[in-house]
Amino acid sequence: MSDLQDFEDSFLSQFSSLETEEICLALSGGLDSMVLLHLMHAHLAERYKIRAIHVNHNLHENSDAWSIFCEEQCKKMDIDLLIKSIHPESDGFGLESKARDERYRVIRDSLNLRETLLTAHHKDDQLETILFRIFRGTGIDGLRGVIPFQDDSINIIFRPLLDYSRADLERYASTNNIQWIEDGSNEDSSFDRNYIRNHIVPRIKDRWNKADNSAHRLSLIAAENIELLNEIASEDLSKEAQFNSISISNFDSHSIPRIKNMIRFLIEKNDMQMPSMYILNSGLSELIINDEKSAEIKWGDHVIRRFNGRLYFLNKYEVIPFAAPEDISWSINQPIDLDHPIGSLETGIADGNGVSLDKCSEHLQIKFRKGGEKISFSAQKKSKTLKDFFNERKILPWARDKIPLIYDDQHLICIGDFWINEDFLAKESERSFIIQWNTKMMIL
Repeated sequence: MSDLQDFEDSFLSQFSSLETEEICLALSGGLDSMVLLHLMHAHLAERYKIRAIHVNHNLHENSDAWSIFCEEQCKKMDIDLLIKSIHPESDGFGLESKARDERYRVIRDSLNLRETLLTAHHKDDQLETILFRIFRGTGIDGLRGVIPFQDDSINIIFRPLLDYSRADLERYASTNNIQWIEDGSNEDSSFDRNYIRNHIVPRIKDRWNKADNSAHRLSLIAAENIELLNEIASEDLSKEAQFNSISISNFDSHSIPRIKNMIRFLIEKNDMQMPSMYILNSGLSELIINDEKSAEIKWGDHVIRRFNGRLYFLNKYEVIPFAAPEDISWSINQPIDLDHPIGSLETGIADGNGVSLDKCSEHLQIKFRKGGEKISFSAQKKSKTLKDFFNERKILPWARDKIPLIYDDQHLICIGDFWINEDFLAKESERSFIIQWNTKMMIL
């Protein structure tokens, strides 16, 4: 059997248990992604519905030409191609890192439900990635390098070229007359990954010519260890029904390393990037001991905050103080979108249930907390402050200024969709409506 036949057979065997109907291939136009595109078109086009996505970073003078190249190659193979354009800017963590994160986000947002994403990472990428993470500072999770297969119940990410070196791909491309783009920016060693690729990896391979195989084995060993640590964390957190917030009591009688393991597990479960060891260690005692609402760990776009004996795993936009706009007019006949991360409001007609239309107008106002608001009950001649109401309900402090307050003239009639002023409740047979607040924020 020829080397080429061995290569193809080995590649195709990986798909024997892949249960999917739709595949989207991340196509850069470089050697690795063009080989992957050719393999999929030549051998699996009848088995799967295949399409490709190309992200134009607009960082190179030839960026548009590369998009055109990918479009032409896909057209020859009768493969649908989606082209997305981004304009990444450095945020202090490096332009290459920002471009990679934006590309990944755009691709993930473009996938259909349960569609499988293929990326063309190969064995050399694995060595570079592990070295890069070691130099940057990583834990055992970083030593996994590029993960071959991920399934988050929404999409699968599969990397079927990880067992093959760039030399393997070059031989396959040469045999099959595959064209590809050579990105000149790969020679720019001011980028960390290019420096590792161009200066460090060649010297390592001169001394240890099987270093890529060793890195691949290390990746597999690290993945097995992470799986074991995750099993332990799952057992330690077995009392929790969800993972976007947990009770501090889960940490009782556990060692610091075991607590860290639980927190790392939850960070990954919440699709957060892993913080550095310094950030995690420096904030750990604050989270466990300090029950003040300000106790938190912050890194990148992520926050872990403590409140009322629980830890909450949040996006930074959920905790940033909200700059309340002027009062917003709202006709209940029309859904209304509010600022991120608040969400939207809509209503449904429900005769005899919810808010009475005989007691309030169809044209309302949406406000947000500024301080000093009171909830009045005119029929009972009672009132309480909105602050007291939030405290009684244990509303999360950082969510309070983002909760829509619905007014009819000067009367507060609804707080989000979890409180209705009793004076405005519909009686049986009265015309009425129910408010639905669509938000991903945690409130309680």
